[in-house]
Amino acid sequence: MNFSTPYNKKRKPFFILFLMNLMLLFSCVSLPQDSPRIIKKYAVGQGGGFTGDYNEFSFSEDGKVYKRDFNTQRDIFYKQLNANDLKFFTNKIAELGLLTLEINYPGNFTKYIEIREGETTLNKIVWGSYNYNSPQNIQDFHEELYKKLSALE
Repeated sequence: MNFSTPYNKKRKPFFILFLMNLMLLFSCVSLPQDSPRIIKKYAVGQGGGFTGDYNEFSFSEDGKVYKRDFNTQRDIFYKQLNANDLKFFTNKIAELGLLTLEINYPGNFTKYIEIREGETTLNKIVWGSYNYNSPQNIQDFHEELYKKLSALE
């Protein structure tokens, strides 16, 4: 009497099913998790001088305006830009080429415009040196943006 032949035939379908499930288990790859969207921010600031204090306001692509707290290194929500102002300022930034413009002349009292992606600086233009005159259109834009973002409405 041969007991091994009927025994193996009964177990074969279970063994194949077990192997298929094992292969399926190891072939599954986890799906990528949705990572949080990194939002671009546009900052405008000025400061220095005798006190060394700086003021900075920024707005994000969703129109939220923040005031920078330099003591805690955090941006505090300040107000919401309306859609027209948001579109105007983002178009003006593109028109002036601020993402690629190179100005790096800090001085005793410095003004700057910075473009960030998350916490990473993409470009920062800085001026204020007594022996450098920044382009008038950049000065005018800085003043207009700073006034708009810092005003309480």
